[in-house]
Amino acid sequence: MSFDENELLQEIAASVKELSRRGGISEERGFGAWYATTLLDFDEDQALEGASVDGPEDQGIDVLLVDHPNGRITVLQVHYPKRREKATPKSKWDALVASIPAIQNPKLMSDAGRSDVADILEEAGAEISEYDIELGLISLAKKSDQIERACAQANRAQQFRGIKFFYAPCDDILNQYAVFRSADKSVPEDTISFAGGVFEDSGEYGRAIVGSVPAAELGRLYKAHGRRLFEGNVRYFIGARKGGINERMIETARTSPGLFWALNNGITIVANTCTKESDKTYRLTRFSIVNGCQTTVSLHNAGAPDNANVLTRVVAAKPTLLTDIVRYNNTQNPVKIWAVRSVDPVQERLRESFKNIDIQYAPKQEGSRRRKDYQSIMELDRVAQYLAAGYPDTLIDAVKEKQELFDRHYQRLFPHDVAPERVYLYWLLGIQTDEERQSKLQSLVDAGDADKTTGALLGVSGTYWGVHCSSKLVEELNRTPLRISLEAMASNDFQNALRKYAVEGLQLFTELAIDTYDLEDFKTVRAALRSPKFLQKIDQKLALRMSRYKNAKNKKLPDLVSAAKSSVGSRSSSNSRSG
Repeated sequence: MSFDENELLQEIAASVKELSRRGGISEERGFGAWYATTLLDFDEDQALEGASVDGPEDQGIDVLLVDHPNGRITVLQVHYPKRREKATPKSKWDALVASIPAIQNPKLMSDAGRSDVADILEEAGAEISEYDIELGLISLAKKSDQIERACAQANRAQQFRGIKFFYAPCDDILNQYAVFRSADKSVPEDTISFAGGVFEDSGEYGRAIVGSVPAAELGRLYKAHGRRLFEGNVRYFIGARKGGINERMIETARTSPGLFWALNNGITIVANTCTKESDKTYRLTRFSIVNGCQTTVSLHNAGAPDNANVLTRVVAAKPTLLTDIVRYNNTQNPVKIWAVRSVDPVQERLRESFKNIDIQYAPKQEGSRRRKDYQSIMELDRVAQYLAAGYPDTLIDAVKEKQELFDRHYQRLFPHDVAPERVYLYWLLGIQTDEERQSKLQSLVDAGDADKTTGALLGVSGTYWGVHCSSKLVEELNRTPLRISLEAMASNDFQNALRKYAVEGLQLFTELAIDTYDLEDFKTVRAALRSPKFLQKIDQKLALRMSRYKNAKNKKLPDLVSAAKSSVGSRSSSNSRSG
């Protein structure tokens, strides 16, 4: 693939700078977070948290990521040089390999005084021995032949059995990123051949054919189109986890291919059109596998046995049904389900409302993670987290289980009659709180402040706790529900007034958290910010503080309705003068 190398490097640098700023981490760690989010498909908050494990006795771990739904642990050693002419130093590879004992035995991290790292690993619990472990060295320097050989040797070594190593030098990363940028959402066109006759059906949904497809045919499609074949899916191949369903699928395909059809649920393909070319062959356009990624890749990994067939359903559906087909065919694991929810009727209504104030609501996420203009773009996953931060029973999931916000809590956060004004209020509170958090965190970094507790409280999760406190201030000190239009909320007067709540809310959270945090109850700040017990203690103290704010003679925070009216008055006055 041809691409402009300098253009890609500039995009990556811009994204790294933004991620580093948001996480209060070095640009080297920011590069690790960028790689994790962009090329490994980790959530941004999780990547920033995993890139914040830097410090003494980190055992060679620059970025630590634990993906519980998919049973994998990813460790990155990062090299982000200012000059790329020299090859990646071998010492970087040696540091990566040296991290293995600590990953396999989290107690070593605790004994070394790194309970924060141990806490992340220990969340896997007793199942950690069953997780896939991958260790990678990522570098924007030129390729090192020495490291490449060492990586190949490590993948063959018996002592590292069960661990996958990879080395991604600059050229490889640029190629991967170029593919990521240009990837379309589905396969433009190809044929699919069935093993025998097919059953055809049609109805309100569109048209469908059902039959058996040889494993070799699915293997051909996967080899020809790769990841693009699954772009319509909300989850990708999750690896052959030890004892997991994918490992068993591979084993069945290899040892008992004739039984595969009966033991597997089959796959679903959604296409724009499905045209018969012969008795067994159909031509598909704009298609992707929306359920069956695991099956397809497992068969490919098993060598696509000749006598293994797969039950296959091809649906040429109406475009309006695509979202529901994807969602109902992917109930096992709601990873990135917000990509599916973003086109449901509630979100479409909100999208139309925000068009009136020139805001892009819930756009498709693509390309690099540059610093975004949050005055004109609202991202659905962040919107949900900010809304969830306002409720005690969803705050913890906003911090650690974002997918639950689009599954178990979705109707609570986005009821059918949710007001766009409420959504916008929480969006503004979230963005303003996050900006204040980043500013405070950067001040600590610049000053070389040794208060690690405050620094940890001001990590990415601190934004949601800050919103939790600032939303309580808004509710307690204003007439609710707020009768304020979107147009008034978009004004500088209103947003300047609201910012005072965001600043006060974050300060309030920091004070209460420092007063509440106790090592005997919570081993780490990270554990505290994910604990219902910690939330209960904070809310008890928050309730006492609210009474002080309400009874204070000198009101510290402005009335938001008055601020909104002021903005309307200013516009009216301006219009009359111009007339």
